[in-house]
Order: sequence, then structure tokens, then C-alpha cells
Amino acid sequence: MKTFFANELAASPESRNSAQNSRIKIMGRAAKDSEGIDFFWSASGFEVNSNGSELWAQIASDYDKFEVWISVWLNGVQTARLMLNKGTNDVCLYRNLPAAKAKNIRVYKETQAMGDDDKHRFLLKSLSTDGDLLPVTPQPLRIEFIGDSITSGEGTVGAKGETDWTSIFFGATKTWAFKLASSLGADFNVISQSGWGVVCGYDGNLSHALPKYYGEVCSVANRFGGEREWDFSNFEPDWVIVNLGTNDQNPCQSRPDIAEIFEAGVISFLTKIRASNSKAKIVWCYGMIGHILAQQIERAVDAYKKQSDDDRVQYILLPEIDMEKTGALSHPTEAQQQEAADYLRSHIVGL
Repeated sequence: MKTFFANELAASPESRNSAQNSRIKIMGRAAKDSEGIDFFWSASGFEVNSNGSELWAQIASDYDKFEVWISVWLNGVQTARLMLNKGTNDVCLYRNLPAAKAKNIRVYKETQAMGDDDKHRFLLKSLSTDGDLLPVTPQPLRIEFIGDSITSGEGTVGAKGETDWTSIFFGATKTWAFKLASSLGADFNVISQSGWGVVCGYDGNLSHALPKYYGEVCSVANRFGGEREWDFSNFEPDWVIVNLGTNDQNPCQSRPDIAEIFEAGVISFLTKIRASNSKAKIVWCYGMIGHILAQQIERAVDAYKKQSDDDRVQYILLPEIDMEKTGALSHPTEAQQQEAADYLRSHIVGL
């Protein structure tokens, strides 16, 4: 068996713009150090091609409250979903397959970044195979997704009656973002946090505003390299698709001070996104769980376009889901997520 150390596989694991011959493709914002590569956000992970008859990953994990769940995909089909135990995990990605035949393997983090658990970690240390790792070619289309619990896949796993907020009920690969990117064959990043919004969280917490953390690798977690400044040249998206506003709804209705700053918050975040992604087209979508702020968001998007003379921005109001048919934690099911992905693909101009 040959062992390939993760921190040696790619000279810069955060970069995908010029890694044409890399033997590992990093999915999502990541941080590299002497131990390996840390992954933080929903649907982050790695992709490799191997011609061995088996392939193993050595992954270090830890947690206090919220364990890490991952999924394994072989040639585009999910073959496993598992919880990582504390300590070093030797995970079999596949075995007993024909040698010399190339296989594509992707491993995704199914759980979101957990800022409330200082130990929550997913660290790839090495890969081992009886064959070789082959180059992984970046896709020509790149998308960045920004959202909340809907984009994190909260409730896509688990029975309808489940109400406990915990890792097992997250399914990052069952979301509208994952499904849209998959249908387009795109490389993508996801930046999402349950309960967070444009200017505040669902509870009115002004610190739970995702735009404040956009400039770092994952300062929501603020550990294992997540606190580092993100170099936007490492992943230059063709599209940035935002799905935020749902968690701002109730605070905007109950607190005039928050309602007064909401539209300015949308304009400010669009300005920040454009400053960091000069080439990207931007889509702001909203509305799967409530249309309370639809007019405010549309008005803010229009105001931004006029102020900045930026016509590469589009607003899409999504159809509301049937709340009688939701999944766990009263969140969209995988089928409802698929409907949103299909709707976006048919309504985004130029995608």
C-alpha cells in the first residue's frame, strides 16, 4: 500500500484555479498545516481519482457536542454515510474493485461548521491505496453558495417528528445547492449557518450575521486555521448564489431597530461580494420558508444595482414549500430541496 500525506498532495489545497494536475481536489474552503487538511463548512471535503483495488483515508476527528458525519461517493453515487469517531479513523472508501481501472471518489462533510463546539473537527491526514492517485481536473464552472439552515441541509435527514438540533439530522448533499451544482457539473463552495441571517440570527442576535464572517476561511469556527483570512483568488466563482433572509424575518417584524437596517444590510453584503468576486454573476434568492421580506430584498437588490451600476445581479423569489410536508425540524425535505434547485436552474438568467 502507498500512503499519500494530505498536506503534500497539493502545494496549495485552498487553490483550484490552477491545480490542473493535482492529485486531490479540495471542495470548500480549507486550511492546511503539518497535520493535514481541515474542512469546515457544509459539503466541504475532497475528491480523488485512484486506480487501486482499494482506497483508505486516515481522518482525525473530535467533538464535544456535535460529531462529524461524512458521506462517501463512488463514481458519482453515494455508497456510505457515517459518523466519525473521536481520534484517528481509518475509513475504507472502497475495496475489492478491479485494479488499474480509474475510480472517482468524493468525500463530503454532511454537517455544517459548528461554532458552539470548540472540538468539532474533520482533518484529512492521508490516503492509502495499492495503486496510484491520478490527476483530478477542475470543472470549468465554479459556484459559491451562501445560506442558512436550508443550505446546510438541516432536517433533510431524519423523521418528520424529530425536533432535536443535532448533527445526525444534517444532510449537506441533499440540499438545493448541492443538487444544482451536481446538475451543472460545477465545482462549488458552501458557506452556510443554521439560524443565521443577513443582519442577525432568528433570535435577533446581531453577531449571527453571515456577512461578518465572509472574509475568513471559517471564522464561525475560529479554530484549526478557520480564523485565517480567505484569499479569494484561491477560488474564483463564475456565480455567487445567496439564499439568505429567512432568519431575519421574525426579528424584522418584532424589532424596529433591525427592520431599519435590513435593506442596508443586503446592499452592504452585495457590495462585499462584488468586491471579492469581480468576475462573478450574483443571484440572491429567497422564500422557501416565508415571503415576509420579499419586497425588502427585491428593493435592496434594485437599489444596489442602481448605486453600483452593476447589472450582473439577479433576484429570484422562490416558491414557498408546503409546511405540512416538511422533514425533520420543520425544514425542507430532500424532495423540496430538489424542487428549489430545479426552479433556480430554470429561472437564473444565463446559467
